[in-house]
Amino acid sequence: MLAALTWPMLFTTSGFGGDWEHHLWYVWRQSLAIRADQAPSPFLNTSYSVLYPLYAFYGGTIYVIAGALSVVLGNSPLAAYVLSYLLGFLAAYGGWYWAGRIVGLGRWLAHGPALVFVSSAYYLTLVYGIGDWPEFLALSMLPLMIAAALSVLRAEQLRVLPALALTVSSTVFFGSHVLTVLWACTLLGLIVVVVVTFVPEARLRIRRPGLRRVVVLVVPALLVNAWFLAPMAAYASHTQIGSQYDVATTLLREYMQFVSFRDLFTLSRATTVPGRTGDALCLPTLAMVWALASIAILPWRARRGTWMRLLLIFAAATAGIVVLMTQEGLLLALPKPYTQLEFSYRLEGYVLMGVAATVMSILVLAQSRSGGLRLWSWTIVPVLIFSTIGAIQQVSAYPRTPLPRSATLTYRGEIFAQKFDDYSYVPLPLISAVHLPKLHIAPRAIHGNHVSFTAHVHPGQLVATNIGGGPDLLNVTGASIAGTDEHGHLVLAVGSTASAGLTHPPTAVVSDVHVSISPAQSLPVVLGRLLAFAGVIVLLVGFLMLIARRGRAFTSSQRHFHRR
Repeated sequence: MLAALTWPMLFTTSGFGGDWEHHLWYVWRQSLAIRADQAPSPFLNTSYSVLYPLYAFYGGTIYVIAGALSVVLGNSPLAAYVLSYLLGFLAAYGGWYWAGRIVGLGRWLAHGPALVFVSSAYYLTLVYGIGDWPEFLALSMLPLMIAAALSVLRAEQLRVLPALALTVSSTVFFGSHVLTVLWACTLLGLIVVVVVTFVPEARLRIRRPGLRRVVVLVVPALLVNAWFLAPMAAYASHTQIGSQYDVATTLLREYMQFVSFRDLFTLSRATTVPGRTGDALCLPTLAMVWALASIAILPWRARRGTWMRLLLIFAAATAGIVVLMTQEGLLLALPKPYTQLEFSYRLEGYVLMGVAATVMSILVLAQSRSGGLRLWSWTIVPVLIFSTIGAIQQVSAYPRTPLPRSATLTYRGEIFAQKFDDYSYVPLPLISAVHLPKLHIAPRAIHGNHVSFTAHVHPGQLVATNIGGGPDLLNVTGASIAGTDEHGHLVLAVGSTASAGLTHPPTAVVSDVHVSISPAQSLPVVLGRLLAFAGVIVLLVGFLMLIARRGRAFTSSQRHFHRR
């Protein structure tokens, strides 16, 4: 099944729509930084803009992981990028299958929730149409993270593989798409509260040792990402995208037309977004109809059971998210961070989680009964076949273009970079750079996120640069930051402090001024690095202790066996 959904990436030399190629370019640029400096960088350096803080604000960890993987694979960013997609598919499918096995489903029926999820229209559109790699990875890690957490929570003692699965999935999840992390954590937290409140057996199964083990694994995995999450939390409001609340709400209103009842509840996977071939946003309608029919025929005597309560909670949560996704007024009434969703159809990922959880609950309930109701669980098979056929047709319909070679990728990336200034610094004064001397810093001049140069100028002269970062993340010596130009690049006053209104150099004697630019050492930056380092150390020490303990237990059992 997974091969049928991923073959365009596996067996063709093709690229896909949306931001698919852009994220590949970001992975490549991060791999260049890792290869050159043996360390990741929070900055994107191109001929158009240097020290642009992309990775400091947008899914920094996943670009570092993919960039490092590219270096390991022999400087092959495309192979690393495609492999990350395949691992995302495996995490989503394997997570749901694992969860199904944990709750008691057989080997065959446990595939049901997994197939419903990965064959859904939006999940595939996210890959081949929208090309939102960070959101795809975040959404794909959720099932694996939940299944691994359940395994760790229920086990009598911590085992290596479930612990590793929980740690890796949590690290990738928290280090990917921040909006997805915000929404997923909020919705998941609300559902957990409801389950603990209204399902007594679930509450009794939560033991303190198991809960403590989950926390000990998830919290350090979160801290690993603090190197970019801490500065992002402190400085995101200073960026162009973080300060443009009206733009986000305008986009939200504009794209509400794509989540109409007609487009969501249909069996067709026809293109929903005009001009975007293959972009389907329809929900798994047949699976939802099957779920409603199943709820209707379940015996009334089971209504107070644990799994019936869980089923009703999952179904109600799914319906609530659908309503929220389609109602502009409800979305705009939420607190500001949530309204920066931009596209309400992003909530469809959580609808898919709810549908898969509902299907799993119904299968568990049906399998716990006898007779015809037990046989009813197998009626999910035609639904899965229909969904699989639709998924294969959807994947086959996407237009494919030849993947660019390195030179072409560089060119396209540079063109894209000239239009992408979401993370440029906003609070500085705007200074026209039309008549100012230009200082162009080449990417190869930057080593270890540092650059220095000597300028032959009048003291206090304004100079336009191609530096894309701001004073939150950059420290400048030998010059002061006077403002930004029309492209969001810094304008420096070289040699002395200058006012924003200064447009002509002073009449002082020309001299050589040494200017140095390096990463800022502000509290959020330093604290983020320390927390990330602490998270890595805690996880490494914890796993070494766990492996050593398991080794001693194995040796002890072997000795006991030989004595017998």
